[in-house]
Amino acid sequence: MNQPISIVVVGAGISGLTAAYRLTAAGFTVQVLESQSAVGGRMAQRREGPISYNTGARLIYPFGQAFHSLLAELDLTRALVPLRKLGANAAIGGDRYRVELMPGPRTLMTPGLDWRSRIRMVAAGVGLARLRSRTDPDAAASYLEGDTETLADYISRTTTPAVLKQLIEPIFRGTRSWNPEDISAAFYVSTMPHLLGKDTVYTLAEGMGQVTQELGRRVPVLCDARAYAIERHAEGQCIVRYRRLGQEHELRANVVVCATEGAQAGKLIVDPLDAERSMLEAVRYNKLGVVHYALEGDIPAELEFSGRQSTTRIATWQQLPAAPIAGRSHAQLYCQLTPEAAEEADRLGLADSLDTLIRSEVRQRIPRFDSRVHTIVNQWIPYKLPIFYPGYCRKVADFLTWQSAARRSVYYCGDYLSQALLTGACASGDSIAKAILAHHG
Repeated sequence: MNQPISIVVVGAGISGLTAAYRLTAAGFTVQVLESQSAVGGRMAQRREGPISYNTGARLIYPFGQAFHSLLAELDLTRALVPLRKLGANAAIGGDRYRVELMPGPRTLMTPGLDWRSRIRMVAAGVGLARLRSRTDPDAAASYLEGDTETLADYISRTTTPAVLKQLIEPIFRGTRSWNPEDISAAFYVSTMPHLLGKDTVYTLAEGMGQVTQELGRRVPVLCDARAYAIERHAEGQCIVRYRRLGQEHELRANVVVCATEGAQAGKLIVDPLDAERSMLEAVRYNKLGVVHYALEGDIPAELEFSGRQSTTRIATWQQLPAAPIAGRSHAQLYCQLTPEAAEEADRLGLADSLDTLIRSEVRQRIPRFDSRVHTIVNQWIPYKLPIFYPGYCRKVADFLTWQSAARRSVYYCGDYLSQALLTGACASGDSIAKAILAHHG
């Protein structure tokens, strides 16, 4: 480099921290700004009393080259904790049955599926396996054919409506708070080929925040710094304005990496370019509401997803027995709202009191519930996952082509430009660091 290049990264989630780590290693002067009091974004852990909970991501998939390479560099591959052959109960109306969360032969035995459904699932699986070399699990836009129809239509077309109802719908509502008719098939078609034949996902030994905490120790991060404006100036510099501890501040840099949620990015850019405005106006996120309860006395382990035919506001019901050695002093309940209940909570202004929506139902499921409650945490995530609706991946592909075509002063990265997974967010940060090095190195 002929002269020092200064870079400000706005956002200390896995995408921004990955970009900052790579850029620092390449010799750039980097400063990260984070609005929260700790790093991690939606890949972190927080604790309130006896309840420890994830801020977003709960699992690590076996794919994701950029993320797993980063783990190896940080000497954290050893921290992966395998979870093999994950399954859950599903409740649809009055029926309750077992579903497998990893694709494999046992998935064919899902109750409620006739032989036609099972035969078509095998054929669909063969078709997906053939797409392995043509898809990137870190990039939903890597297979644009999946962008043309909803996941609901894709599953019904390639298998049967029964597969959609009995298997896909409860899993997607429970794990991602997505309804299959609201998203394109791109997420499914770009990731599923890379899960076939796998039976293991992972957590981290010290919690899902272990990677972002380690990255935060290796790059300069200023927490409690809420950026509110990113301005380009004609002299080739950018100004990032932010508030911290009641004071107004600004940073000048040659390059800014906007690594916030896509829904927030559009609020930061002053005088966005046409390509930026078009992309950021297209971004949508879902909302997520979770109520965590710490209970006196123990409970058995259980995980259950509900189908939309069930009269419940709880999409995911998880019971976690007390495990003092693992840092869980009390038994815990994890109650994730259905997509419809999350919208209801938002509409009624109940983001801080989600418990009021579901407590009557929880009472019916836990004996002596009111006398056993020790702690309640209402967790509201206004921007949980980007929604890759039909047509969105084409917008992403066009924007990424534009962003990489020329040297720029503002760059963007995040899950909304890659894949709605932590591995995709990491890959986006890694990719944008490479682009900046190519343009400014």
